[in-house]
Amino acid sequence: MKKALLVTYDFPPCSAPGAAMRTEKLAQYLPEFGWDVAVLCRDEGRAQNRGEPAAARPEVVRIRTPISPRLSYQLGAWVWARRMLPRARALLREARPDLVYASGPPFPHVLSAVRLAGEAGIPVVVDFRDAWSLDPHSSGGRIKQAAKRGLCRWVYPRFEQWIFESADAIILNTPSMRRAYAARFDRAEPRLHLVPNGFDDGDFQEPVKIPPRERPLLLYCGRLSSVGGRSPEALLRGVRAVIDAGRPIDLLILGDDSAALRRYVRRFGLQGSVRTRASLSNREAIRTMRAADILIVYQAPSRSEVTPVAGKTFEYLRSGRPILAVVPPGDNADLVRRYAAVYALVTTEDPASVAAGIRDLLNRAARAVSTTPDPEFLETYARRHIAERVAAIFYAALDRHTAP
Repeated sequence: MKKALLVTYDFPPCSAPGAAMRTEKLAQYLPEFGWDVAVLCRDEGRAQNRGEPAAARPEVVRIRTPISPRLSYQLGAWVWARRMLPRARALLREARPDLVYASGPPFPHVLSAVRLAGEAGIPVVVDFRDAWSLDPHSSGGRIKQAAKRGLCRWVYPRFEQWIFESADAIILNTPSMRRAYAARFDRAEPRLHLVPNGFDDGDFQEPVKIPPRERPLLLYCGRLSSVGGRSPEALLRGVRAVIDAGRPIDLLILGDDSAALRRYVRRFGLQGSVRTRASLSNREAIRTMRAADILIVYQAPSRSEVTPVAGKTFEYLRSGRPILAVVPPGDNADLVRRYAAVYALVTTEDPASVAAGIRDLLNRAARAVSTTPDPEFLETYARRHIAERVAAIFYAALDRHTAP
């Protein structure tokens, strides 16, 4: 068995399970392909008491940061990236891993991981789960947006250049991201690997149980407000229009119970039709989506060359449920168009188009379940197959690093 140290900001149990899922599943499946792993991650303290105890994962080393994400997520990430260095150096000396893998965003600890691997003389593989300087998301006020534009134009590209020059392999998880970074860092092109996110097929083996209900249930999983330029307005206006046209429906928003979202619900008079809940475990969320009538994926409009894919899209597709995709043209729209059994695609934030998409799916037997997933989809996006590809990238990085 070779040994890999996985460096990531979030790792379950944590307050950002979506960000942690990729690394968690790699830690689960990589041993099947010859890689024993240890994990170095952030210690969130009391936030982790809501999940499984940290003691249940002896291979995980957690390091605290004094900066709360509520105060400043980015500042906390930079402080943690520096604070973890002494412990990480000791871990490298004691565990003697063959390779370091670093996953972002956030990206400050990725810079630390590249530095540490260089000091130890071992290869480093960097996984861009989302783009950094090419991040298409924009949110916040004018000052915050202007600051981000400046960082993405003048600062982050310098950090990226060092990463792309130093890393033995770089993983990019969407086709548009790989194209964009290959064009920017053409000398690194042979070391760039497209490895998408995916789903765990083990989460879909239980029989589907759809409870009787008076009204069709629409489900949105994830945060819907104050993130990545998203606003719930178009979706809620569309739901309101469907109800006003005489089609009663219910919408469950799972993963966002913020005061801002509840204000939107009250604004459109949807208290009797829209429920908001905080996050469930991933397995419970999947049970909920498999019992819903329509699944909703939403992404804010963007003119960026990079079009991200929502993490839940893969589980939506595996569930076989009808999908309403309110997304800009690009990777996410292409994925839904290629693999969804029943879908409605809305590429603009137009409430009337959202309402039309909902009505279309309601009229197309929304309670039907596809029980035969596309074999290509299973082969490409199952987490075990993804781990197998990442293991092969690790071996190639070892060979490259030791080649004369």
